[in-house]
Amino acid sequence: MTRLATRFVVLSTAGLLLSGCLVSGKDDDSPDKRNYVAMGDSYAAAPGVGRANPPLGCRKSKDNYPHKLADAADLDLTDVTCSGAPTEAVMTAYNALGDEVAPQIEAVDEDTDIVTIGLGFNDLGLSLKVFVACVQVTTRNPGATSPCTDADRNLGANGTQAILDQVTDRLKVVVEEVTERAPDARVFLVGYPTIFPTGATCPNLGMNAGDMPLMNHIVSSLNTSLKDAAAAYDATYVDLATPTVGHDVCSDDPWVAGLQPVGGRKAMSWHPYEDEQELAADTLAKLIGSD
Repeated sequence: MTRLATRFVVLSTAGLLLSGCLVSGKDDDSPDKRNYVAMGDSYAAAPGVGRANPPLGCRKSKDNYPHKLADAADLDLTDVTCSGAPTEAVMTAYNALGDEVAPQIEAVDEDTDIVTIGLGFNDLGLSLKVFVACVQVTTRNPGATSPCTDADRNLGANGTQAILDQVTDRLKVVVEEVTERAPDARVFLVGYPTIFPTGATCPNLGMNAGDMPLMNHIVSSLNTSLKDAAAAYDATYVDLATPTVGHDVCSDDPWVAGLQPVGGRKAMSWHPYEDEQELAADTLAKLIGSD
């Protein structure tokens, strides 16, 4: 990977991961439809997958899994998902590449019937450590076996594990607030898919095979936090990691983009393709049912 290509990926990914989103209007105000609020970060917003859904700072797609689910289950959708959103974005206003955005929680009220939540990867700069810093350190140390793991270990108390240890409690704050505002709603915490291979790496990943144990541990830990937060409030955890095994960035049929999208597929770097969004929507639709 050239230095120019690395610089482009790092800058574009950093801009995406630090962006926010705006509360969008409901797609349909029909009183016969159940009210569905979709909350989350870029793995729910699906930047680059299809038709853009304003504001531009949010990098949100109208072909993301919330829209696909709303169509499949005939739901009245309010999509407040946002690329770059940390758990704090639920409770406080934030900036989305220049767009001032309302807290995601404002979309939830006592009339809300269904809520999906997909958050955690952007907390305390975790996604930047993985998708930006790791690519940079790998490029600077081409001969190292596990440059990202080594760099993370050298951070000591400021490393990724210190962040991961806080995610469960941060997610519990979100779920608690959602359940208080919408006590009758069905709440689903949507996990992250399989992003990284377990063994050999590939050029489009921009990381070395020796760092895959750390990368997979990060995703697994985030999913465990989502599962634990769901269990604490009688919500439902939605596992996307298991059904996407074999569809990591380096697989023959990737459902998540790496440094660049491949095979004519559309997605921003490091984000899910439409295949993964369809899986999420189908899985949720089966859990929710149509009645």
